[in-house]
Amino acid sequence: MKKIISIIVWIVIIAGILILVSFMEAEHKKATCKRFEVTIDYRDAEPLITAEDIKKQIYLACDTLIGKKLSDINPVHVENMVNEIDFIENAQVYTTLTGKMNIHVVQRKPILRIINTANESFYIGQTGVVMPVNPGFSSRVPVANGNIKHRYADTLNLKSLKEESLLKKLYLLASYINKNDFLKAQIEQIYVTKNYEFDLVPKVGRQLIIFGDINNMEKKFDKLTVFYKQGMNKAGWDKYKTINLKFENQVVCSKK
Repeated sequence: MKKIISIIVWIVIIAGILILVSFMEAEHKKATCKRFEVTIDYRDAEPLITAEDIKKQIYLACDTLIGKKLSDINPVHVENMVNEIDFIENAQVYTTLTGKMNIHVVQRKPILRIINTANESFYIGQTGVVMPVNPGFSSRVPVANGNIKHRYADTLNLKSLKEESLLKKLYLLASYINKNDFLKAQIEQIYVTKNYEFDLVPKVGRQLIIFGDINNMEKKFDKLTVFYKQGMNKAGWDKYKTINLKFENQVVCSKK
């Protein structure tokens, strides 16, 4: 008897849930979009775009969402449209029974700003995607300049480039610096020489760090870290003119 009662109770519960779901679906189909809200996760980076900028892009593409039935709005279409914006890594769209559309986006995180020989600027993002510079916004990331002839192309993803590509090397170099808190606090500029090697400019001190190519990059940065923490603290930050990391198992410095 108890088993029969238990089965009946579960049937009633399941039927109630199905009725409630059907009711909510019917109400959702009738509801209209009364407002939509954009929230942005900047992931500890400076803003490169605002919620209002994203709303303007949506208005341009869709005229308006306000007043339309939620059943006539395809959230995936809106997501794809927002994901086309250069500064957006990911977008999620969902609606509520009250007629509100929520658009949550994650901004791409720049790790390097490129200034080429034509004085054009663009960013390289953490995932290897390039981004334009948005007038009125700036990101405090290292700057790469010098012998860089590459132009901005919004379809470019550096992860797909060959290892010998200059932009790929800059991306790998900047990625390593970005992942290391000590180096991130020290390096503010990467200069590309005429031989397509790299010189690093620190935030503290006036010395030039001659890095060379990215071969043995980890060992070079390890040498630099040890030298900074041990040698520079004893000798002083302004004693040396250059710090050369190109020699194996040693750091060669020239004094001012």
